[in-house]
Amino acid sequence: MIHSARLFAAAILTAGFSAGAFAQDQDSLDALIDATYAVISGGVGEQRDWDQMRSQFLPDGSMTVVNPRPDGTTLARTLTVDDYIEASSEFLMQVGFVERETRRATYIYGEVATVLSAYEGYRTDTDEVFVTGVNTFVAVWTEGEWKIASINWRNGVAIPVEDAFIDRAE
Repeated sequence: MIHSARLFAAAILTAGFSAGAFAQDQDSLDALIDATYAVISGGVGEQRDWDQMRSQFLPDGSMTVVNPRPDGTTLARTLTVDDYIEASSEFLMQVGFVERETRRATYIYGEVATVLSAYEGYRTDTDEVFVTGVNTFVAVWTEGEWKIASINWRNGVAIPVEDAFIDRAE
């Protein structure tokens, strides 16, 4: 029993010594989020680099979209990265969709990061901003780099973006 306790304590201490590496590497986390916006954005007819997008995610990473309905209910749909590509590729090329980040808040706890990223999406064919919202990225530090575990966002009726950035802990 004492031997097991020592092994457990050693594992915790070892984990503690490596904690600074991923927490200090926010630059690469920021680059990952920036690259995600870049890969889905482009002009009319511009092909997206879907292999780049796939490489940014964990192998079983997901994307969940929440759609409020007129009757007050909500539909949440979770997609694989390939599901998202299949569902979105044609639209993104047709209208020249660009998603631009407008604000970010990052929270890192060990190997897990949560990033709230406000955005506005516009069509390059009309220069019309037609969507705003907040993407919630969950990323994990694995094999020496940050990878996206999930991205979650809400479609539909606008909620003020600022509501996502209110500190409710007080």
